[in-house]
Amino acid sequence: MFIKKHSKVVSLFLALMMILTMGTSNAVNAAATDTTLLNTYGQLFGKIGASVVYDELYNANAFNALKKEYNSTTIGNEMKPDYILSNWSPTLISVAQAKALGYYIPSNYTESTVPKLNFNQVDNVLKTCYENGIALRAHTLVWHAQTPDWYFRSGYSKNGSYVSQAVMDARLEFYVKSYMNHVYSSKYGSVVYAWDVVNEYLHADSKSGWIQIYGPVNTKASFVKKAFQFANQVLVERGLTNSVSLFYNDYNTYMVSDKIVELVKFINSDKKICNGVGMQSHVGTNFPSVSYYMDAVKKFTNAGFEIQITELDIANTSDQVQADYCYNLFSELIKAKKSGSNITGITFWGLADSNSWISKDNPLLYKTVGGTPKASYYSVLKAYTDSGSQVNPTPTPTPTPTPNSNYATLKDGWYYIKNVNAQKYLQVKDNVGANGQNVEIGTGSGVAGQKWQLVNKGEGYVTLKNGNGYMLDVAYGKDENGTNIQTYEANNTSAQLFKVLPTSQSGVYGIVLKCTTDIRGLDVSNKATTDGANVQAYAYYGATNQTWLFESCSAPGGSTPETPTEPEVPQTGDMIKVQIVSDWTSGATANITVTNLTGKALNGWTCTFTLDRPIASLWSATLVNQVGNTYTIANPDWQPNLAAGESYTFGCNLGSGPATVTATNASLK
Repeated sequence: MFIKKHSKVVSLFLALMMILTMGTSNAVNAAATDTTLLNTYGQLFGKIGASVVYDELYNANAFNALKKEYNSTTIGNEMKPDYILSNWSPTLISVAQAKALGYYIPSNYTESTVPKLNFNQVDNVLKTCYENGIALRAHTLVWHAQTPDWYFRSGYSKNGSYVSQAVMDARLEFYVKSYMNHVYSSKYGSVVYAWDVVNEYLHADSKSGWIQIYGPVNTKASFVKKAFQFANQVLVERGLTNSVSLFYNDYNTYMVSDKIVELVKFINSDKKICNGVGMQSHVGTNFPSVSYYMDAVKKFTNAGFEIQITELDIANTSDQVQADYCYNLFSELIKAKKSGSNITGITFWGLADSNSWISKDNPLLYKTVGGTPKASYYSVLKAYTDSGSQVNPTPTPTPTPTPNSNYATLKDGWYYIKNVNAQKYLQVKDNVGANGQNVEIGTGSGVAGQKWQLVNKGEGYVTLKNGNGYMLDVAYGKDENGTNIQTYEANNTSAQLFKVLPTSQSGVYGIVLKCTTDIRGLDVSNKATTDGANVQAYAYYGATNQTWLFESCSAPGGSTPETPTEPEVPQTGDMIKVQIVSDWTSGATANITVTNLTGKALNGWTCTFTLDRPIASLWSATLVNQVGNTYTIANPDWQPNLAAGESYTFGCNLGSGPATVTATNASLK
């Protein structure tokens, strides 16, 4: 939330460069009309966000500006401790009343009362974000600022003495677990994908209650580690460790990078409970230099941390100076990402200069909310396109799905169930048979935890019992995106009934959940392909991370997955699927999916097919040749491989034609 101030001097050289680059800037503006932050950085980093104040969520102009460019947000104040604790007017309730409200009361909590927590605005934020497809960074649980002093004193009184570390430990656990449990008990809680568990500890005010109770700032702070332990325990209990990240967040991270590495290593000294670092990034064009900033990114990368740029703004002396700095910074961030840095999100600290906390420094990409972009906006986009990254179509909200009445019927028996996208098998974590055991994907090994007994139960529904004797189960039978998939003993509930849906590819199926009225399906989180990637429930739309191959196998006791039967050479059109995303009669946006049914892995591929409607433009693929409406499309340079059974989707704009588009005369090599 703070920035290191330095003098801001523009050299004659920079002034000359500004004059020389004005013509280039105009060209960039003209070329970038179809390119947004969302369809560039949102694709590469996963999350591209902007902070908003609470009222902006309910201001049409501001909210539309947010949804146009971003898929994530951070709420400026309403999730901080002083809002949740009602600041200077605590309402104390009994422990019994607290338990009745669903609060978590630790076994070592010795006081008779707790402060009532105010979740009214948090609940509104969760609902608004959920209904509009906006992900949410929760900021923040523990902070030396914006936390009422009475929270640290005996009797929760302004006049009380500071409590002991033991009492404060219990208060900390009460607060963290009550807060997080409230969020994830909500039907809208799945929007929260990250928490700033501890904020700015290394810059804590010596007068803060945290410092008064636990002592001076150091890199082995017990309460900091405990805050992460409590937060991690909530995620473990709710099966969210693979879908929610916990961060230490701070400003001037490039100046204290070594201390941050020491602190996070201490937090993770027993096991990894802090995913990484939130780099607030309140920077200026005169300091830090881009190379100095990136040195910190490299240190955090080398330490194995997940990195999120959490509060980015760039103070400057002119629009063009800011644009040059932005181009260099984002170019380096892209290079780092492509070189292996686990950067998973970038959040600007505000929508526009006019509502920035340092508005006089003009630090953002827009002058006014919903107004014309500044030169820095186009330089950020130019950094992306100059890096050779693909520009994908701006995602459209997933349409409200309807229950699936069509289903496939498979024979009762034992199967390996392989994800089409990852080419890895549905399995129980650690091959353990137990209630609540997590379900994930992994490389085929033939263990009992990768074998599933399918039994038809009527009306299209089946049960899937693991080789260790436990049923595939939807945690708590919840009808929410992000709900965890686990194993549990048989209980004859809808949480253990699944429907197998056919797809356009022979032998490839979706698996939807009865407890969600067939709307949500088994989904590999974030389209991950690594061993241990989590399996969750998510609105089913037939993506490759939601489709599965059923391979017959022996009952438990076999060694490795049997080699699947070699697929037949596909008939005309079998390997191409066209999905219209939006249609305006004279044109349409569509996704085209190519599935490798050749029975062998392809290293570099081309696909030739004929469409009902002409392709006007395409992205994330290469046009090799066109004769009439017959097209030869090749893989993009950055994704040459296509494993047997694997699918790849690229986007295109089509000309006018029929509402349902088919592909014919298809061949793949």
